[in-house]
Amino acid sequence: MTDFFIARERDSLFRRIEELTPTMRSRKSLVTGHTLICHLNDELRIMLGLQAARGSSILLSRTLWRFLVFNVIPWPEREPRNEAALQRFVGIQTPRDFATDHAEFVSLLQQLDKQIVSDTLEPHPTFGTLTRKQWGRCLFLHIDFHLTQFGIHGEFAPRDAPILSGNPVNANSNSGSGVKE
Repeated sequence: MTDFFIARERDSLFRRIEELTPTMRSRKSLVTGHTLICHLNDELRIMLGLQAARGSSILLSRTLWRFLVFNVIPWPEREPRNEAALQRFVGIQTPRDFATDHAEFVSLLQQLDKQIVSDTLEPHPTFGTLTRKQWGRCLFLHIDFHLTQFGIHGEFAPRDAPILSGNPVNANSNSGSGVKE
């Protein structure tokens, strides 16, 4: 299934995340385990509305691009190729010590798990409002993608499996939520 909001699958990600060390390097050696945790913290803060997103959502990205990414295009298998890309990858928050950033990551994931139940996730910076299944699949694949770059593999659906589609929900709905079932 590869859905972050399914406990068994989320737990498998947690077990894999525990294998990261601060100095562990990705295949191309640009990203450390500590940098990855900071990158994922930025994503989670954006999802939870705790940090502003740098991206911008336009009609084309919320419609055609979202459809292609979630239903047609295989999940990418790449990582930052140069220092400029690495700086975009690292994000906004300045890394602290690994233990603190790792603890924040676990805390943000727990907060996310509670917030998804109450339908209060922010719209995706590029794709706009996503269904619960789309958020769950996207988050799972994003974390899995990066862990695989570090050689920390898990079992999941093939990379070319589309992200589950659902009825797009208007980002201007009454709830203002970025997620709908």
